[in-house]
Parts: sequence; structure tokens; C-alpha cells
Amino acid sequence: MTEFYGLPNAGEFWHWTNLLHFILVGLAGGMAFLTALLHLKGYPETRRYTLWALGLIALDLFVLWAESPARFRFTHVWLFLSFHPTSPIWWGSWGLALSFVSAGLLYLGKGPSKPLAWGLLAFSLVALAYPGMALAVNLNRPLWNALLAGLFPLTALVLGLGVAVLLKSPWALYPLRILLGASLLLAFLYPFTLTLEARGHLWEEGGVLYGLFLALGLGAFGKESLAPWAAFLAAAGLRALLVAVGQWQGLGL
Repeated sequence: MTEFYGLPNAGEFWHWTNLLHFILVGLAGGMAFLTALLHLKGYPETRRYTLWALGLIALDLFVLWAESPARFRFTHVWLFLSFHPTSPIWWGSWGLALSFVSAGLLYLGKGPSKPLAWGLLAFSLVALAYPGMALAVNLNRPLWNALLAGLFPLTALVLGLGVAVLLKSPWALYPLRILLGASLLLAFLYPFTLTLEARGHLWEEGGVLYGLFLALGLGAFGKESLAPWAAFLAAAGLRALLVAVGQWQGLGL
């Protein structure tokens, strides 16, 4: 992931574990954000959501560690010993770690709950924003542009709300459909923000799947019982597809 620091990478550098990370980090960030709001509003289901947030953050951090060829040298720790405010991955690492600490203290009932909940809210926003920003800064990848900085946080919230609907939280369905609608609108507009060459590559390599995920998302506005599954599959699919196809550097590169 050195390209997040402005260093060049040649060819495709991410595999299925990285695509899984871009889904899991959305889930983790979305659930952490919802957990913080529930704590601030004093909802009785906060403890269950806090546990979900902790589990998803831990799982995502494990996937990040396990996919690295340097995992047994633990070189990832340098992210926490350095200061790179211009690097999205630096922000993302701290956002996830501090979200985990804040949620853990809230779950254990240690420390002032309101300040911890506000901290969790702030750190979860960093985790929500990091993936899209990490892609947008890769200027030598024609399919990764500034629109992804908006699309990825929205789809992350859709993932979290999809879990909330499956957990039978009555408040979750309406915002799920609102944010999913905004996500689908951005996803529909996204190809028109690309160059002709980049758009052709998107259609050639992932056009069928892209259309399928958009259609799946529209299915969330139908039968209520299918809404969380349709929204979840659409959001997760779009995130993974845009990361996979977007690794292309353009003709002649």
C-alpha cells in the first residue's frame, strides 16, 4: 500500500484480501458510527452494537495484518510511530485503532461515556472517509477520482445500516434507503466523470457486474424483507469492484 504515500506501484498490487478489507472497513466504520450515535442518544441497544463494532474492527485489522507479506515482521507498527497527516492510510490506521479503544472502553463501562462516545463518533468518521480518500489520491489510476471520496463513506453507512436492519432495529430502514439512494445516484454518475479510455476499461472489465450491483441496489426499495440484503450486496459489490478494476493504470503505463 505504499502508493498511499505517493510512491509508485507497478501493475496490480491488491488481491482478494484487500478487496475484503475495503468491505470490512466500511462495515466496521459504519457500525462504529452507529454505535457512537446510539450511545449519545442513550438507546438501550447500544451494548449489542458496541460488541458488533468491536468484532468488525478487530476482524478488519486482522485481515490487514494477515494479507501483508511482512506480517511476521510486524512492520505495520511503524504507521503508529510516524506522523504522516497527508497520508490516508495513516489516518485510517489511527481511526480504526482509536475507534476500537473508544468502543472497548464504552463496552466495559470505563471512563466518561459522553466524551468517549463523541471520540468514537470522530474516529469512526475518519475510518469512513479513509478508503475513498486513499483511492482518490492515486492520481496515476484513471478510474480512481474524487467522486470515490463521497461514494465510499456513503456505501460504508449503507453496510452498517444493513446490519442494523438485520438486527431488527426499527429506526434503520428509512436512513438505509436514503443513503443507498444517494450511493446509487453517485454510482450512476461516476462513469460520466471518467475519461473515454477509463470508461471503456470499466465497461470492458466490470460493466456487467457494475450494472448488476446498481440493479440489486434498486431492489432494496421494494419488499422490506429483501431491503437489507439487496443494499448490503450492492454496497459491498460496488466497493470491491471499483477497487479491483481501478488498479488499471491506463494504456501504455
